[in-house]
Amino acid sequence: MTRTRALVAVVLVVAAGALAHAARYTGTPPQSHLSALPLRLGDWSGRDAGPVDEESERELGADAYLNRTYDAPASPAVGLYVAYYAQQRPGVSIHSPLHCLPGTGWEPLEIGTMAVADAGGAAPFRRMLVRKNRDRALVLYTYAIHGRLVAGEVTSKLWLLGDSLRLHRSDAALVRVVVPLDRDADSPHAAAEQAVAFVRGLLPFLSTMWS
Repeated sequence: MTRTRALVAVVLVVAAGALAHAARYTGTPPQSHLSALPLRLGDWSGRDAGPVDEESERELGADAYLNRTYDAPASPAVGLYVAYYAQQRPGVSIHSPLHCLPGTGWEPLEIGTMAVADAGGAAPFRRMLVRKNRDRALVLYTYAIHGRLVAGEVTSKLWLLGDSLRLHRSDAALVRVVVPLDRDADSPHAAAEQAVAFVRGLLPFLSTMWS
């Protein structure tokens, strides 16, 4: 483990411990607003993708989640998963795809960050190209924390810690978008364009959820 990775690990552990301690004194958190997310987002039409399996649901420990597939003309299907945590507490906290996806067999090929711009500004997202056997997918995800979107794991923990002490709130949501890649495609650029187009339609709703 490099010195940087070790430092990041220490920061996450310390922040998680302090956050869990601070969350003991929070009041009743706001309810999840997942039902407010429409099935129609611009040209995209959504449908329920069914529940996650029991083992994954138990491991994730979310208080509420949304699992949908969105389609648009001449575009590949886009998977949207949103997991809401009403309160960070020992043994139950928001999960990072950086750790969850490898645990389910998806190998990260590329990891980076990007900004998705819309009329309201630019929102940060983590960008991952992943592979499982012969399948590949592009993954964009961000954390929705009290009216802001945060792409980094360390930064999200620090925001949650500060808000838990200042606002007495530790609720947050993970927003993940997945676009499967054609097995014959040489480049993920087309998938990235579709993911960004979908996220732009999603952003106006994320800016008002969990604020």
